[in-house]
This record gives sequence, structure tokens and C-alpha cells, in this order.
Amino acid sequence: MDRRTLLTSIAAAAAGSACTAKDDGSGSEKAGRPTLAIDSDGPGRWRIRSWEWRENVWRPRIARATRTGAGIEVSGPIDAADRAKVVARLGA
Repeated sequence: MDRRTLLTSIAAAAAGSACTAKDDGSGSEKAGRPTLAIDSDGPGRWRIRSWEWRENVWRPRIARATRTGAGIEVSGPIDAADRAKVVARLGA
């Protein structure tokens, strides 16, 4: 197997396993939803990747969270349900 064939087969496998779902109007788009990701950006700072279903595909939404004297402050566009999960996860 040459390199081109190998790379083509790897790309095809990755494309075939992508997280997408069809919107049939019944709310089934939530079934293939990618997971929420919270990554540390340093002490008291985090990068959050949430997902939004738009134009029949999951699209990432990136936000930042910082620890303040009043608690956790989230700035940026994330799903409302994810915002509550982020505050709960980081507040503990």
C-alpha cells in the first residue's frame, strides 16, 4: 500500500465516523451531539468548547471562563444547558 492510498483510506474512515445527524423535526439532532470540552488555560482560566446545531451540522462555540471573587464568570457563546454544566463543574 502506498502513502496516498493509506492517507485516502484514513480520511475516508474519519469522514465516515463524523458526528452528524439529520434534523427530521423531532429533535433527533441531540442524539449525535459532540461532548462538551473544558480545557485549562492557566490558573483560574479555562477554554470551553460547546456545540450548536446549525444548518444540519454541529458547529463549535468557544467561550472562556475565569474564576473571580464572585465565582465563575463565563464569557462567550455557549449553549445555555452547557453554561450550567460548566459552572457546576468548575465551581466544585
